[in-house]
Amino acid sequence: MILPIFKFDPEAPDGRPFGLGTTFRIDPWGNCATAFHVIEDMLSLSKNGQLQLKDNVRMAALELEGIALGRAPLPKEAWRPLSGFYAECGHQTPALIHEASIIRNLTELACLTISRSHERSPMPCLPMALRDEPPVTGDIVTGFGFPGLDVAKDGAGDDRPFSQYLYECAGEVVEVIPADPASTMPWPRFRVAAEWPSGMSGGPVLNAAGNVIGVISRGWLGEADSTATHFAGWNVSERTFRSIDPFASRRYRAFAAIDEKDNVRFMGQDRDEAEAFASEHKMTMRVVSCSPKTGDWIEL
Repeated sequence: MILPIFKFDPEAPDGRPFGLGTTFRIDPWGNCATAFHVIEDMLSLSKNGQLQLKDNVRMAALELEGIALGRAPLPKEAWRPLSGFYAECGHQTPALIHEASIIRNLTELACLTISRSHERSPMPCLPMALRDEPPVTGDIVTGFGFPGLDVAKDGAGDDRPFSQYLYECAGEVVEVIPADPASTMPWPRFRVAAEWPSGMSGGPVLNAAGNVIGVISRGWLGEADSTATHFAGWNVSERTFRSIDPFASRRYRAFAAIDEKDNVRFMGQDRDEAEAFASEHKMTMRVVSCSPKTGDWIEL
């Protein structure tokens, strides 16, 4: 459910990938959450103002099923390509007409779409609490991520074995800062007495109930404090992670085909696909909040 993400140079496909940070799966359709600053340097604005990847970079996540001990082979299908993303940002108009617009991080949230390496169902994902479980001073939360992602040590070259370690560290929430449009960091955030080093950025922060309440934003090796961006307190998280029901941490918003007994027979994020399935099987297509585990649903 928690994956390291990397960038590649498309002009040098045989080169070693460079670690960017952490992402994690949030729904059954391959959508993942991360921190905006993790991918910020890879983005540019198109002529019509839409975010796009720069031409000279590619991005992928590394997905290994199970637990590997020692040196394990790295199959080709373990590298999972980015097939889409959504984020909201600002931009600064350049002083000179030939210069590119400068992207401004206004939300510190991004949604990535990363397919799984196989079609095994259901896709594992972490429950997201977008609205009803804001952090409170004194809460104990836990961050997960990949610190120092594949950093070379002792002069090791690019032919060294690839390494990754999922790290977990819990700490107490010591400050909660609300969203402030006038700030250089306008997103809501909270400080935690925990060491979340670089590379963990974009990783999930879980509360005592096991729900993700934010993403790791800033951390430094050897520092006692780290910072996370939380979902509650503004509606940007609901727009960014549109498949999540903001009122229930284990329910998803989707297009569903419902049979005559009110059972969900198809559920997905593509309206046309849901309508086609419903039409073919003489069912009704509805927009729902649904629990894949129980099958119960509420029409939206």
